[in-house]
Amino acid sequence: MASEPTAALPALTGRYRAVRPRVGNGPGHPPAEDVETVILFAFRAPSLWRHEFRGRVAVAETDFPPWVEPGLSFPDSGWPWRFDPDPARLVVPTLSELPPGRPTEYGGRAAVLTEMAGPEGTPLDLVVDDRTGMVLRASAPGSAYVEELSDLAFPETLPDDRFVQPEDDGSADRAELLRWERIREHYRTRPLPVPASWPGPLGRPGPIDGDPDTGFVVVDLDNEPAEGAPTAAQLVRQPLGESPYLAGWALNPGYHLQRWRDGRWQWTLVLSDHPLSVGQLRLVQEDLSSG
Repeated sequence: MASEPTAALPALTGRYRAVRPRVGNGPGHPPAEDVETVILFAFRAPSLWRHEFRGRVAVAETDFPPWVEPGLSFPDSGWPWRFDPDPARLVVPTLSELPPGRPTEYGGRAAVLTEMAGPEGTPLDLVVDDRTGMVLRASAPGSAYVEELSDLAFPETLPDDRFVQPEDDGSADRAELLRWERIREHYRTRPLPVPASWPGPLGRPGPIDGDPDTGFVVVDLDNEPAEGAPTAAQLVRQPLGESPYLAGWALNPGYHLQRWRDGRWQWTLVLSDHPLSVGQLRLVQEDLSSG
């Protein structure tokens, strides 16, 4: 079977959810945390999109947003689940010829359950909408990977004002600049949490996010090249009662995440290429707990 083009679909609204498995940290470490992304979207043929994600709205007037390759594509190298989540991957899937499937139902819609080859030959199970050719759900058995559509509605059309980018008067940027200046000023006269036992030399670590009132801070450790050390790393300190840090680099499933708690703080390391070993991590934890 081959998917039908969604261009015949006049309009669509719904909820897109993706779960991307995160690269693991190796023996002796807890299982890696997966990365979940939820986007509320609206689509109007042939090319209008509206996304709502993490409190922000993005509007694009193109067949595919420029940061997304058409269809269910995956990176050619590196961590295979490091794709950019986007409902266009399922709504306009541009699938090649698929093997015959069996009838099923998903979300109250008639569908066909079939399969295709995923990254590195991983088999993917697909639930394809019988009428539109949309992929309602994609998953990889034995993996946490999922992309799915839900809460779908099929209006005859959607008004123009649904696809207008909210005006930006610059106030958010000014507030962010003031916040950043406050963080930088705070740490001009106060020490940052920087582990002395880091497995490699550090340049000039500096704060890139935080809240001086609570002690929350994100530190760019400014790694210098060294064998056995990550190429780049960020260290996050948070109060124990806050939700674990999940922003910036931590949203990339190709980056390693190592978390722990002590008597005062919760900590997160975000590492660009490889994690700390159990022994390296233990030394860092001891440094920070005694600091």
